[in-house]
Amino acid sequence: MSEDISLFDAMSTQRAIRNFKPDPVPQEALNKILEAASKAPSGTNRQMWHFVIVQDAEKRAKLSDIYRRAGRNALPNLQWLQDANPRILRSATHLIEHMDDAPVLLLACIEHGGETNLTTGSSIYPAVQNILLAARGLGLGSVLTTFHKQYEDEVREIFGIPDNVETAALLPIGYPADGVRYGPTRRKPIEEVTHWDVWGGRK
Repeated sequence: MSEDISLFDAMSTQRAIRNFKPDPVPQEALNKILEAASKAPSGTNRQMWHFVIVQDAEKRAKLSDIYRRAGRNALPNLQWLQDANPRILRSATHLIEHMDDAPVLLLACIEHGGETNLTTGSSIYPAVQNILLAARGLGLGSVLTTFHKQYEDEVREIFGIPDNVETAALLPIGYPADGVRYGPTRRKPIEEVTHWDVWGGRK
């Protein structure tokens, strides 16, 4: 099950996977992924996260339909990618139409006191990153998506999510389809995004 790769290998090769085999994900792998999520930091260590694992075909279809509607709404705003990075646009479009190909859909959720903001995300997105890295380490693929939030109330109703809990991310999880590969990823050089002591400071 494990590819036995180092943490730094996982970080440098984990990439958005949006095309999946239908093969089921072993329960042991899901348990490891959830355990990794639970080790993430959160504000004052309150651990207000919850994870909804969707494997039932009917519920996956309902959630995928919501994602499809939301993704189609968003596609006009993504057309700039046609020139900038057509591969990402093709991949994103594929996921919009085929979210339910993934055998597991995971909703990462966070409890709140009635209002959420960027700081609230700091208590759930580290767990989401751990999910992505754990999936990579187990030879699985995933991607952080949020299109479904256009229909947050509908998602909440389908899964019985309380009003004081917000979905922060939807992650499809599965084995990458044939021909779909992990990284290495391409990122800006750290020299372009690092400032030493003051903004614009260089070493």
